[in-house]
Amino acid sequence: MVWWPFRKKGPVWLDASSCTRVVAAIGEAERGNRGEVRVHLEARCRFDPVERAHDVFGDLEMYETAEGTGVLLYLSVEDRRVAVFSGPGIPGTTDPAFWQPAVDAARDGLRDGALADGLVAALGAIGDILRASVPGEAPEGNQRPDTISFG
Repeated sequence: MVWWPFRKKGPVWLDASSCTRVVAAIGEAERGNRGEVRVHLEARCRFDPVERAHDVFGDLEMYETAEGTGVLLYLSVEDRRVAVFSGPGIPGTTDPAFWQPAVDAARDGLRDGALADGLVAALGAIGDILRASVPGEAPEGNQRPDTISFG
């Protein structure tokens, strides 16, 4: 099941069909690698977006993957801030440019008013990075739901 935020005032970030596209892109990003991917959207980020992504990563229990290969794509929609945070099982993530293609794609979507398109492109970049970094299939299967969470 797909959830999206209903707001009485102001815009809805994603409609049902956009949520369905993004959830399908999460599944595609996980194909051919051992990563577990989630997307989290919230209106504002009062902290550094990487620190906030770290907190949300823990809240979503992304550390609980068997190989530590969880990845969170975090967006503060109204602030237009983006971060990608991943577990310790993905080599190379200490390089500041490691997730940059995904961050750039998400930011482009925010800038252009095409949030769903940006998320799908960012998830495509994440999938490519994961297939290069942690190829193969996780023997445990899908360990985290392919959903969008909202804060």
